[in-house]
Amino acid sequence: MKTSLSLFLILFSASLFASINPIDLVVQADPTSHTLTMRTVAPVDDQTTVQIVDTKGLVLHKAELTAGSYLNTRFQLSALPVGEYKIVVTDALGKTIQPIVVNQTGIQADPALATRAFFPRVKLQEDLLTINYLNSQGSKVNISLSDQVGNELISDQLPAAKTVQRAYNLEKLPAGHYYVTVSAPEISAYTTRLFVN
Repeated sequence: MKTSLSLFLILFSASLFASINPIDLVVQADPTSHTLTMRTVAPVDDQTTVQIVDTKGLVLHKAELTAGSYLNTRFQLSALPVGEYKIVVTDALGKTIQPIVVNQTGIQADPALATRAFFPRVKLQEDLLTINYLNSQGSKVNISLSDQVGNELISDQLPAAKTVQRAYNLEKLPAGHYYVTVSAPEISAYTTRLFVN
């Protein structure tokens, strides 16, 4: 059964900033210990995962940080042959990807080449579902709401824009679990489970 939902625009929250700004991530080679050092100059705001990933997507190193802690780790350069890698930093708000190149003379890690992808902010308050997304690539975004057996109740394709601001009135939905999926090229499919009572 298809449920009719009303759609209206809401104000976008300007407070969407990922915990790790590329400028706060320091990556360098330590020639005395033959290690790659990674550290942050500011503490992380949330639970954070840091990975070194090769060009095939294989995770070579992983570190978990708790809120309020700093990244300060070393990775043996002998485990990183000459080539290209990514340092991927993920927290609740988004993902920062810092490309690095390991060559004969050391490591190149230019913060200007780093990218930041913000995850959608999905919030259910009372019967109002709000979705805010800072769409840095400005690409088309798809939003869908499905019930727990996969029936799609909302399918919303939004035109290319730098910000996505949507709200849906869910007061006519029966109580139960639902899944909100926001899809865009830089985040693939970001799914949030919510409960309507």
